[in-house]
Amino acid sequence: MKRFLLNLSRRYTRKLGNKLGLAFSLIVCVLILVLATVSYYRTTWIIRDNYISNTAKELKHMNESLEGYVAQIDALSLSFRRDDNFMEALINDEEDFSSRLYIENQLRNLFFSSSRDIAAVSLYIPRTGAEYTISRLTDSPKLEVDYPEYIMSNPWFKEASSRANTFRSIKPPLQSSWAYNTDNKPLFFTFHRALINIPSQRPLGMVSITINSAYRDKMINDILEQNAETIAIFDRNNTSFYNSNPKTLSNEADLVQSIDWTKPEGYLNWNSGKQDFLVMYDVSPGDGWKLVKLISTNALNERAMNTRNLEFLIGLVFLLIGTLLVTFATKTITRPLKRLSKQMEKVGGANFDVMIEINGNDEIAYLSKKFNAMVAKINDLINEEYKAKLGEKTARMKALEAQINPHFLYNALQTISTEALVHRVDHIDRMVQALAYILRYSIRTGDNVNLSQEMKNVESYVMLQQARYGERLSVKIELDEIIADIPIPKMAVQLLVENSIKHVLEQTLDPVLIRIRGCFREGRAIIEVSDNGPGIPEARLKELQELLQKENWMSGQQGSIGLKNLSERLKLLIHSDARLEIRNLPEGGTSVQIIIPVEAGGIYP
Repeated sequence: MKRFLLNLSRRYTRKLGNKLGLAFSLIVCVLILVLATVSYYRTTWIIRDNYISNTAKELKHMNESLEGYVAQIDALSLSFRRDDNFMEALINDEEDFSSRLYIENQLRNLFFSSSRDIAAVSLYIPRTGAEYTISRLTDSPKLEVDYPEYIMSNPWFKEASSRANTFRSIKPPLQSSWAYNTDNKPLFFTFHRALINIPSQRPLGMVSITINSAYRDKMINDILEQNAETIAIFDRNNTSFYNSNPKTLSNEADLVQSIDWTKPEGYLNWNSGKQDFLVMYDVSPGDGWKLVKLISTNALNERAMNTRNLEFLIGLVFLLIGTLLVTFATKTITRPLKRLSKQMEKVGGANFDVMIEINGNDEIAYLSKKFNAMVAKINDLINEEYKAKLGEKTARMKALEAQINPHFLYNALQTISTEALVHRVDHIDRMVQALAYILRYSIRTGDNVNLSQEMKNVESYVMLQQARYGERLSVKIELDEIIADIPIPKMAVQLLVENSIKHVLEQTLDPVLIRIRGCFREGRAIIEVSDNGPGIPEARLKELQELLQKENWMSGQQGSIGLKNLSERLKLLIHSDARLEIRNLPEGGTSVQIIIPVEAGGIYP
């Protein structure tokens, strides 16, 4: 068996790719162990820091909510003090049946009109020793009257009767009286409010409102995320009002003594004798509520351990993927061939601007050189074919020109013009003159003209169109003299004006303004034809822009010269960097620009 494994190891490490894969695997394993260990301690710190930050916010929010809730109970108790009839009834009480009846009705009204958080409401009158109580101890709450003897000796009575305590006191409920109300909810606290006789500063009555745990449980459920957490509530005198897990936090006094309460909030590490805890606390600025939240260190670190285990799993997955990548990376011979294959696919898709980067001088480099030469040759052949097609169109135009007798047409137009003058129809004369100019321009002028000649032809064309459309068509021409002599394909600007009339004016009844502007900017001559129409739909505009940018495009149409044909004529006849741009204007309408590079002495060679 040992010999078999040895032979297998030798055969496996015989290949360079296998050796690289094995070395890569060992390196990655070491890196995973190191990174996972570092990440574990870093994650522990991050989780602890985030837990401290989030818990501090939660405790502060809970303290604010608790103070607001107590303020509502306080306002509820003060409703008796603001009732002059109620205060007068406290003075009369036993002496006046109507006063006693008024007191009982007000207690019932407060009890039944308030939320079910209130478990009981009682009113103790020191002058008579009578205590009126209504509670949810039974299914049918009813008001009862008793005469207890111990109330005035209770600490809470003395505290609520003191001006220093603003005549109120908050204490845990007397669990000996009842532990749960009829809603099966434990009690939270009892709010005592002294109704003071202002002249004597002595209490005429003591209102006690006992609250169940509904609101408290809702707040606690919002911040307790797991069973390992414990929350406790104390007042400013360290009296315990709540402990969510008495088994975990059995030594409340030791915990309270361990916390530095001089700080309004903070955290500390605390050992209960059985396990370590991270303790967070917050003290409310008003009533002095002390909220304490604990989580065991083991439970807190368990998240980091889970994260570490997940990182180990992810590391193993990356190890497997990395090993496969290293194995494939050793096949360096196939890489150049794959690159060559991809470039050939692009050529098959009619993209002849691809070039292969040649590295080295081996057989694959030689093949790449031949491929680059082949693509360049195809590019030249395509350009020659396109020029041949342009020549063919030019020849057809020349043949058409030869078939037309210019003298006959000129004479006929001159006759019509003379007849119009004789009959004093000046606008017909101007139209005939414009038509004659367009005819001479299109037949006698070469393939390229200067911009000023093209603009004269455009003016004649516009005059004929305005005669047709009337006031619906307005054309404004602004041309810088500096670019008046630059060469441009014949009828290029007329084509753009014709497109605006065809696609805007003929599609709407609104007046249309076409602007023709020419300027020199940053070494370029820019001729722009724009309109105030509705613009081109975004999908169609994107198609046109992609068509104008596409290289080596061959027009399949024989009878018309479109935007793409004009773009190719600009590149072939004027300048290789000349181009056509089309866009929608922000204020509405469409703009088409002819952009031709220009140098100080004229067009670039």
